[in-house]
Amino acid sequence: MFSCHVDKKMVSLCRPIDSPRELIYRFGNAGKPEMTYPGPKDRNEFYRSDAPLFGGGITTLAFVRGDYEYRLYSKIGREESTGTSEERIPEFEDGVVVSKSGKQLKHLICDDGGEGFREDIGWVPLHSQN
Repeated sequence: MFSCHVDKKMVSLCRPIDSPRELIYRFGNAGKPEMTYPGPKDRNEFYRSDAPLFGGGITTLAFVRGDYEYRLYSKIGREESTGTSEERIPEFEDGVVVSKSGKQLKHLICDDGGEGFREDIGWVPLHSQN
């Protein structure tokens, strides 16, 4: 559903064939992830959000583990420039943002640009704003 490289590591989000409404997040070296969610003690709870941007938008799929929130995102927008909107070049960016207790700790941008979410994630519940 989502995969890219960050330095020498891989970020992936997969959907098991036998469980079409479940997701598995992995981060680390191929075949040897440093982190997998959900783990044995986690509930499989992902949520998504969508927001418009100039010339595109951003879709985020996230989960919480303890005090940490992990947000995978796919963003399409237009570069900043003084030209007309038609002259601005489209920009594509995928990545992961890690936060603890609401404070951003890491922003990992996919080296290969990523390919966004390659399957419909409209079934994932929307993030409710408290």
